[in-house]
Amino acid sequence: MTKPTKAGLKAAFSALVSEPAAEAFLDQAIRDLGPDDLPDFSPQDLAGLLADFWAYGAVRKGRTPSLRLVSDPASGLDRLEIIQPDAPFLVDSVMGEIAEQGLSVRAMFHPIVEVGRDKAGARSGDAIAQRESMILVVMDKVGTDREAALIRGVKAVLADVRAAVEDFPKMLALMGRTVAEVQGRTVSGKAESLIREEDVDFLNWLRDEHFVYLGARVYEYPRKADGDYAPEEPLVQPESGLGVLRSPERTVLRRTSEPAVLSTQIRKRMADPSVMVAKSNVRSLVHRLGYMDYVGIKRYGADGKPSGEVRFVGLFTAEAYDKPANEVPLIRAKLATILARSGALPGSHNEKRLKNIIENYPRDEIFQAPVTDLLSTSQAILHLYDRPRVRLFERLDPYDRFASVLLYGPRERYDSGLRAKAGALLAEAYGGRISAYYPSFSDAPLARVHFIVGFNPGDHKKPDLKKIEDQIAAAARTWEDLFSDAVRGQTRPMAQVADLLGRYGGAFPAGYKDKYDAGEALSDLQVLETLSVSDGVHIRAYRRPDDARTQFRFKLYRPGAPAPLADVLPILENMGLKAMVETGFPVTAAGGGTVWIHDFDLLDEQGEHLVFEQVKQAFEDAFTAVWQGRTENDGFNRLVLELPASWREAALIRALSRHRQQSGLDPSQRVQEAALAAHPTVTSRILQLFRARFDPALKID
Repeated sequence: MTKPTKAGLKAAFSALVSEPAAEAFLDQAIRDLGPDDLPDFSPQDLAGLLADFWAYGAVRKGRTPSLRLVSDPASGLDRLEIIQPDAPFLVDSVMGEIAEQGLSVRAMFHPIVEVGRDKAGARSGDAIAQRESMILVVMDKVGTDREAALIRGVKAVLADVRAAVEDFPKMLALMGRTVAEVQGRTVSGKAESLIREEDVDFLNWLRDEHFVYLGARVYEYPRKADGDYAPEEPLVQPESGLGVLRSPERTVLRRTSEPAVLSTQIRKRMADPSVMVAKSNVRSLVHRLGYMDYVGIKRYGADGKPSGEVRFVGLFTAEAYDKPANEVPLIRAKLATILARSGALPGSHNEKRLKNIIENYPRDEIFQAPVTDLLSTSQAILHLYDRPRVRLFERLDPYDRFASVLLYGPRERYDSGLRAKAGALLAEAYGGRISAYYPSFSDAPLARVHFIVGFNPGDHKKPDLKKIEDQIAAAARTWEDLFSDAVRGQTRPMAQVADLLGRYGGAFPAGYKDKYDAGEALSDLQVLETLSVSDGVHIRAYRRPDDARTQFRFKLYRPGAPAPLADVLPILENMGLKAMVETGFPVTAAGGGTVWIHDFDLLDEQGEHLVFEQVKQAFEDAFTAVWQGRTENDGFNRLVLELPASWREAALIRALSRHRQQSGLDPSQRVQEAALAAHPTVTSRILQLFRARFDPALKID
């Protein structure tokens, strides 16, 4: 906003609002206004909008947010207005919900003001001032069908933000007590002691601004009198739910109920490390959209067996993802184990590659995957560096909610189309759905896509990954690859193959490659190699397996310039053919000229009885003869298809008909053309009679 406009806005706003506290509100709103925001608003319009928003916050009782959606008929825009006590995560959470609902934002203002309020909730200069967050979002028209969903969604977001912020001190205190429990747990041996130290370091690392705490809950594993685990759901400790997990109805790891400790998956995890990281089943509405991270810390009884669990849900911060792997507890231990077990010599090229692979591996996967899986996968990726190809690596969620699949492939073969095809193949193979995908590129010769394939626990397929790899590899092959294979598949000397690929490897334009496969290009190549400028044109008729009997196609090859349709269509029409579709592409070989390839889709309405194989050569020769001016272009050329006859025989019939016409014995040429084409048997016998009487090669007794 320019200084004159800013001054005009301040003057217009001051004429509407005189409260001293509003001055800070206006200054912040001006700073929030981008240079391209609301270009159609005059300073007076914008002042009125902000004054109305300020007036909306004149009275607000308690800590409950004030929220409304206002329509502005003059501009045709809607305004979402929120006023509540200031708190972290408000703006990014609200804006994330708006984006999730597919709404278009024109401008966003977020003044934070310090105001006091009296017992009635009215602004008062005598009351203790507190910070209030005032969020104004100007959007395109929401529509009556979406208004309720927007209000409902924003209210849910604000409720989660409030719960997470209010309970944040309690969650930190719970983590502190949990860390103390882990530190105080008796362990045996140096190995267990090292694991405990790493667990403690990790939990402290989380508290050091590497994890956004959004919820927590404490569970107990039910035990029977004999000490064995009871076949029941984990028991939630009363009043233990914090943040977004205040409600016991909100699950962490399953959609319908909390996981039973005695289920097959959980039984297997009883022997897992005491600190576990996974993806929760709770979708975050706070800070950023996505499934929250889950950190579970086992609690142990006097008998040394797991007695319960403390679960935290939240989001790893950006700094947590950016930290080098060797600086992150748990991950650094896995990295050290992988390097030790890999057999790579310290300081060797392979060790450096393995470190790089782990450093660039999806951070969530490093947290969640067992070290044995990470070792085998990272070693397999190491081999891909030397021979890039399509590979899939699968990790099944221990709670059977999804499969995490890493797709690696040659970087130059990757595009969004391949990603979509691969996702569709994986979704079908698992009988699930693609919940998320994350492409990644580096300076390595490999591209990677991380797919999350969601499905219902116990209700999904077990795919053959090798088969899917082959399918993706086939989809990843470029048109140029297939063309190269087609050329190499012929019985040509290698020098000739190299010459052809060098000249035609990049000769075909994108439109051609979209329409034709490599096999058809090979057929065109055979024509192009024999074509010369002196030929003028070359014709190749063909038919596809699914073409009707009255349908066939032909390609017209012309060096130098495209063939004018005005020259082509009359030839076809005189043969009784209709051109339904025409496409043309320039093909330019390296070091050579351009040849235009026109493809015509023809309809022969009277050709139900014709046999394509019998008329193919006659059609090609006749069209070429007409184009080159060696024969006339008229209705007698229909005989080429009807008899079938050569263009020279059609020319003979033309000459005989004109002789008869000049003698006055026959009607016009048009009538004769139609009559002879309609009675091909008679026309054939005329030709037979002519040959019998005048062909010197025939010996007739």
